[in-house]
Amino acid sequence: MKNHPSACAEFSESQINALIHLLSDQYIHIAQTIHDQLVVIGKPALPLLIEEHGRQNNDTLQDRLSSVIADIRLADIEHSLKALTTSPTESHDLETGAFLIAQAAYPDLDIQAYQRQIEDMATILKQRCEPSMAPRQAIQMINQHLFHELGFKGNTQDYYDPDNSFLHQVIDQRVGIPISLCVLYLLIGQRLNVPVVGVGMPGHFIVRLQTEPVFIDCFNQGVILSQQDCAKFLQDYGVDFDSHYLDPISNEQILARMLRNLVAIYQKRDESQQAERFNRLLAIVERDE
Repeated sequence: MKNHPSACAEFSESQINALIHLLSDQYIHIAQTIHDQLVVIGKPALPLLIEEHGRQNNDTLQDRLSSVIADIRLADIEHSLKALTTSPTESHDLETGAFLIAQAAYPDLDIQAYQRQIEDMATILKQRCEPSMAPRQAIQMINQHLFHELGFKGNTQDYYDPDNSFLHQVIDQRVGIPISLCVLYLLIGQRLNVPVVGVGMPGHFIVRLQTEPVFIDCFNQGVILSQQDCAKFLQDYGVDFDSHYLDPISNEQILARMLRNLVAIYQKRDESQQAERFNRLLAIVERDE
């Protein structure tokens, strides 16, 4: 369901509370109808839903309240993601998209706080930069700071933990999967004007310099790869090498790949509701790839 701001003004606080009370109806189809109506009302209903959730001790009603709250928040994220991916800019904002994905799982996420942390990382690196520094030197400097001083690395212990895909969790825990670590790398590279782009090889996401065939494996602490190294990886993965696999991909394609990973992870964990929610976000991004 989508939020319709014009519909929100039609409901008073007492009417919203009356609808919340009806969520406890024994007939599931009635409870679902009320659920859908509350989602249409959207943000104005959230404080009342959260308040009721906090004082409820009925497990069924708590679950129904949680579901409505999650769907209202997801509808808001869908609206933001749709606005992002339909904007007339040449390249949609990777940073905003990645944090919207994280917010779908962590609705209270303070995005600006984590953006400041990325800015802080970049500021330290800017202070070390020389104006004449070549891109290859710049990536060595980024690698030293991110992977050796800050300790970012691939999560080999629990690769399929969904948190590996959420940018703020990667920043907090210093671990992630290839694509999430590469997204962080790209965001720092953008701030330093280092010409790095994402490369979505089958089975492994890496970063490359636009100016020369130099590839960075962020999952393995910034190991520098040649085109031959990438070809060998694909061969070992069971894929015949094609130079197109090393072409840069768009921000939309990066976001879509992050979402596909999450859908697959939640399906693997038999968390169908979460899989469906991220599938809804994927449908928005895929329309605009």
